[in-house]
Amino acid sequence: MDLTLLSLATLPPIILLYFVYSKDLYEKEPRHLIIKSFAFGVLGFIPIYIIEVSTSSMFESLFWFMLIGVAFVEEGVKFLILRYYMYNKSDFNEPYDGIVYAVAISLGFAFIENIGYVYNYAPGSEYSVAIARMFTAIPMHAACGVIMGYYVGLAKFSSDKGSSYIVYALFFATLLHGLYNYFMLLGFTEIIAIIILIVGISYARKAINMHQQNSPFKK
Repeated sequence: MDLTLLSLATLPPIILLYFVYSKDLYEKEPRHLIIKSFAFGVLGFIPIYIIEVSTSSMFESLFWFMLIGVAFVEEGVKFLILRYYMYNKSDFNEPYDGIVYAVAISLGFAFIENIGYVYNYAPGSEYSVAIARMFTAIPMHAACGVIMGYYVGLAKFSSDKGSSYIVYALFFATLLHGLYNYFMLLGFTEIIAIIILIVGISYARKAINMHQQNSPFKK
């Protein structure tokens, strides 16, 4: 087994998850819940794959397939795990926790997806695929997770806009994911996809900072 290639395929999602976890400055989440969230993200690959394969023939437009058939399906499954598994946990006790759990779920999915891409896409180019995804697709999944978790965190602790924030969580994560995929797959507009990714990462960094600053556990 090529351990270098395996490391390139598996370590980036774990490193990014640790980075986001380390930014939980005041009241860190239990590690067992982080691991469970990550594992649910891995298992989420199964329904996502089934839905995407079974519905791919429904779309004649690449744009709508990337936005609805791929991005909405993937972010939707991640959202359902976050909303119905983590949302009501007693340890989800500040807005930043939404980011931590959403990123764990998102990068769990990215972990198993990345292995599939690296080992099954473009034989002979495994290393270039792994390195390219390390700086593009994996950060994209992380940014989508941060954005989704940011709004879910707001929803849980908002008294008047909870339902709106829930909609924003799925909408903005899907939009970022769908636009990134669309322009990346056109084949001649990768630079637009990279710009979208940079905007998404910038948005995610601001979301992290805002929840850090507004933590109820901040002294």
